[in-house]
Amino acid sequence: MSASDQAFRALREQMRELTALTTALGQAFEASSMERRIVTSAVRIAGVDGCSLYRRDGDWLHFRVVKSVTLGLMVVSDFGDDGVFRPVSLLAADGSPSTEAVSARTVAENDVINVSDVSRLPNFDSSRVARFDQRMGYDTRSILSAPVTFRGGQPLGVLQFVNAKNAVGNHVPFSGTHVQLARSLAAMLGMLWTLEP
Repeated sequence: MSASDQAFRALREQMRELTALTTALGQAFEASSMERRIVTSAVRIAGVDGCSLYRRDGDWLHFRVVKSVTLGLMVVSDFGDDGVFRPVSLLAADGSPSTEAVSARTVAENDVINVSDVSRLPNFDSSRVARFDQRMGYDTRSILSAPVTFRGGQPLGVLQFVNAKNAVGNHVPFSGTHVQLARSLAAMLGMLWTLEP
């Protein structure tokens, strides 16, 4: 099979998955099961190793779903205040918006943050990522973080991809296609959360 045939087949599968998500979103749904479905689909569609979903509660981001292919991990809600999945503060010590964590910066800027190498990002505290990696035996290289909004409003949460990979499994930077996909899935989540009963 040629490279163009493989690319077309991958695109067709991505479109099929996005169509299924859109259809499911338009039907009766339960929010937490749709969150899991969107995160799981995001990993497959985007060809990434991991995906996390945070939901905003006041000045905090709380994990809702965490999925990692490498770690064989699928964790859902109720993470508590301890450990590697503790909430992320949206405020710095002086009360200003926090921009140290990628997820917090995503909320503060209400825009996509694309980090090709977490160890080389200026004005970013990578200690949280380092603690996660050490505790879980992981190697976070790249992060793509998109705000979850509804109709361009204030962020309701964050959808975050981790470690983009190419067809042979090597780490690669996140592309413009990844950014578009993250925006689309984040918009679905924004609609889900805004319209949930």
